[in-house]
Amino acid sequence: MSRIFKKIILIIVGVLFIIYLNPNSKENETSNTKEEITDNSKGNKISSTIKKEENKNIVGTLKMGEDHMKNSFTQIKITKDIYNRIYGKSYKENCPLPLEDLRYLRLLYYGFDGKIHVGEMIVNKRIAKDTLSVFQELYEAKYPIESIRLVDDYDGDDERSMSANNSSAFNFRYIDGTKTYSNHGKGLAIDINPLYNPYVRTRNGSMEVLPAKGEKYANRHLNHKYYIKKDDICYKIFTKYGFTWGGEWTNSKDYQHFEKVSEER
Repeated sequence: MSRIFKKIILIIVGVLFIIYLNPNSKENETSNTKEEITDNSKGNKISSTIKKEENKNIVGTLKMGEDHMKNSFTQIKITKDIYNRIYGKSYKENCPLPLEDLRYLRLLYYGFDGKIHVGEMIVNKRIAKDTLSVFQELYEAKYPIESIRLVDDYDGDDERSMSANNSSAFNFRYIDGTKTYSNHGKGLAIDINPLYNPYVRTRNGSMEVLPAKGEKYANRHLNHKYYIKKDDICYKIFTKYGFTWGGEWTNSKDYQHFEKVSEER
């Protein structure tokens, strides 16, 4: 009996050892990645949890060391994989804008949860460098942005994307009632925290708010921590790089909207 008991003990120990070595064990499965990064503003290494987004396409990792910022704010041309994601959504079938004019950006931002997230955005190549500079400064300032995903994750539906408070840029469309495509359609405009900073206009004598869920945030006399206002840090950083703000328009107000329209190069 003692020899049988010893064999049972050895089998149990062996099984436990195999489980311990198995990289796919439950203990190793996690939705968050713990990484040590450098806070350039203080020169100290800090430990941060980087949330893995639901969309596997935008999960990323930070490079270790002082050059992680350079490696975390990047731009590339539209690849076949990216094209497959955007065709028929933000890049409509009738889109006259050449793919060569667009750039795919990856960047870091602080979410409403105070954690560092990896975001993605598509803009016109003419503003790609400045856009990365803007978001790097927003990141360094720890400016809170709830979500930065391609509008294609919402099937190119602006209302759905804005209602989810998703910040985005390129989405081809014509200006209402015209054959002129909008600055979003050219990749020259960016919307930030759109739910809390809606587009407000008067149409047929009635106030229209987009997204509709943002109607309660149309009153800009209220004090809200996610409002964009003139001369706040978000406004200052965007305008520093030559963007103009829709909150300063005369006939309508687009509080989420920053655009940079320049001559063709």
